[in-house]
Amino acid sequence: MIAATADASHQPFTDFKRMHHYFLGYVMSNVVTPSTGQSGSSPTVSPDAQRLAPLFAPLDIRGLELRNRFVFQPHFTALGNLDGSASDDLAAYYEERARGGAALIITESQAIHPTGKMSRRFIHAWDPKVIPNLRKITAGVHAHGARIFSQLTHAGHTSLEHPPHILWAPTQMPEPSSHFSTKAMDEDDIRTVIDGFAISARNAREAGFDGVEIKIAHDGLLRSFASPFFNRRTDQYGGSFENRMRLSIQVLEAIKQAAGDDFPVGVRLCLDEFTPFGYDLEYGLQMAHALEATGNVDYFNSDAGSFSSYWMEIPPAAVAAGDFRRLCSELKKNTRLPVVAFGRINATQQGLDMIRAGEADMLGFARQLITDPETPNKIQRGRGDLVRMCISCNDACLHQVNQEKGIRCIQNPGAGRELTVNERFIKRADSTRRVVVVGGGPAGLKVAEVAAKRGHTVTVLERQRVLGGQVMLAANQPEHSAIAEVTSYLEAVTADQGVKVRTGVTATPEMLLEMAPDVIVIATGSEPNLPNQSDDNAAQARALGRQTLPEIPGLDLPFVVSSDRVLSGEVDVSGRVVVIDDNGHWEAAGTAEYLADRGCHVEIIATHSAVGEDLESGTRTLFHRRAAIKHIGIRTSTLVCEIAPGRVQTAKVFSSGDAVGWGQYLLLPGDEEWIEGVDWVVAVIGRRSREDLYLSLKASTDFSGIQIERVGDCVAPRLVQSTIGEAFALGQTL
Repeated sequence: MIAATADASHQPFTDFKRMHHYFLGYVMSNVVTPSTGQSGSSPTVSPDAQRLAPLFAPLDIRGLELRNRFVFQPHFTALGNLDGSASDDLAAYYEERARGGAALIITESQAIHPTGKMSRRFIHAWDPKVIPNLRKITAGVHAHGARIFSQLTHAGHTSLEHPPHILWAPTQMPEPSSHFSTKAMDEDDIRTVIDGFAISARNAREAGFDGVEIKIAHDGLLRSFASPFFNRRTDQYGGSFENRMRLSIQVLEAIKQAAGDDFPVGVRLCLDEFTPFGYDLEYGLQMAHALEATGNVDYFNSDAGSFSSYWMEIPPAAVAAGDFRRLCSELKKNTRLPVVAFGRINATQQGLDMIRAGEADMLGFARQLITDPETPNKIQRGRGDLVRMCISCNDACLHQVNQEKGIRCIQNPGAGRELTVNERFIKRADSTRRVVVVGGGPAGLKVAEVAAKRGHTVTVLERQRVLGGQVMLAANQPEHSAIAEVTSYLEAVTADQGVKVRTGVTATPEMLLEMAPDVIVIATGSEPNLPNQSDDNAAQARALGRQTLPEIPGLDLPFVVSSDRVLSGEVDVSGRVVVIDDNGHWEAAGTAEYLADRGCHVEIIATHSAVGEDLESGTRTLFHRRAAIKHIGIRTSTLVCEIAPGRVQTAKVFSSGDAVGWGQYLLLPGDEEWIEGVDWVVAVIGRRSREDLYLSLKASTDFSGIQIERVGDCVAPRLVQSTIGEAFALGQTL
């Protein structure tokens, strides 16, 4: 541990056991049950107002009053224009969260210098040409009574705009992500950075921002200078604690001089790098003390993690939430400044407790307000049951922006598209129609929600005893239970909208005719694409050339099963199990972990270069760490060529583009290898649409006067993000 003294020398953090505690964290339980509520409506007083009062008490930051304790945290959206200006989509994105009741909006990081951009989509805070578009953002937020700060940063060694230029850093070393060597900054470079912060803060004030926040966290250059691991200098900017903090302190002074002493300045502060040889909480608190002592900091926005511990910066569901509370609480104990809490907070439970206990002054939300911008208003109205809860999957928010695609959310089709796709745009239909939805998975329930909001009379028929479809199977996987909230929200909102739901019902053409609907929406989903299941409709579809099977000899053997049958408990799998991953997402990885937890000896054969190749990087990294701990064997870039009783033949390939089933055409003599002693094979090799009911209705003259639609996996098996978005769009046309 680093001693909390002014001249603390660098003692590397090597407590790997402490890190494993975070890798094996579990999903926070007992979250609020989700749902709807129309955006933009003024919140009424909740009957539970007294209990919730601390969440909605005003707060003062250097004379700036915030209406409540909800803060929309900074996060990259990839909605910026390529010329460095803010887009209209970005303005609408922030305005939507202000309309939803957040008190303070903190923008995504804006670059203070051309050398400090992580992406081509970063806003050029240093450039006065961007001020007019930034004014659109501040005006939109202010129109709804919220305040807005601009977060300023230089990304330092993570300035990975494509193609990368010279990476500025305190010390020359390989950058952990790209492995490019950095440039050790000279004093002219350092002066350029200080001036960049000052100019950018002045521009922010001119653009109408209420304050700025500087980033000494995550990817920031300032955190790198403060870190004993990243800063090995021996000049006035390194070698001692005071020297390592010098740049941050000079930046704060320059901002106050440029923008005015009355202009609030906050600090996003990494309290613990969670990186081998990085600094820990004790050192982070020492940083907070030094920054507060300058008199130039007006609040702390707590944080943790670095680019080398990405999963702690934006924690997926597998990271325990309680430890973030501990970090916030320790910071609050050691400062007199207001503190913003972070880390997958549940507002009406953990968050409320933290405010009451004096462990934080404000609650920071990023992904929760991406998922449901109306969260503060719904809670204030006493409709916490209709809050759509973030499940921390990172699939459409983080995963998308890492590819420089605009931010999205698997549950909220309007995230990042507020100008064109928005729940507020749902209009009442000209006439009420009777709508029957066959299938109670996410797509079917989303269509039902939107159709009911349009005033239609809606009935959902689901053949299983519970709603949710594949979501509920996925929720049985370790570290994945939070995905059940997708169904919880849709159940709550459809009930609130008066949708009639009938479970345990297999819809037939005769039944549907008796119900006399005006519209039938088929949302019957998909099933595993295996030949050893009794399914005459699938066989007919293959005969007609509508569907195909993977060409793997032995795939029809009785010990080859789907992950659906495993996770539902239909089959009891034991012994040595081979899991085939040709999916690249959660299905194979989660099922393998599920079986390992039940005592199976599991090996995953992945056709791609990594198991779960299409998962967000932090989620995938944590899975691989857990897989190692649970002794799950992994073979990547490997084809399954044949399955025989008790054995599986594999072959290594050199391209993740090679498909399962083509191994017999690629093998050279000696390439093949047999895995012996196999008791079960779980094949995750694609799904096929359950489309027979839809096709029969479309072909029947009995239904010629009824509008027939289909949605979700019934159209084509995909990720839940796509099916919910498609269902939202279809619902608005009914």
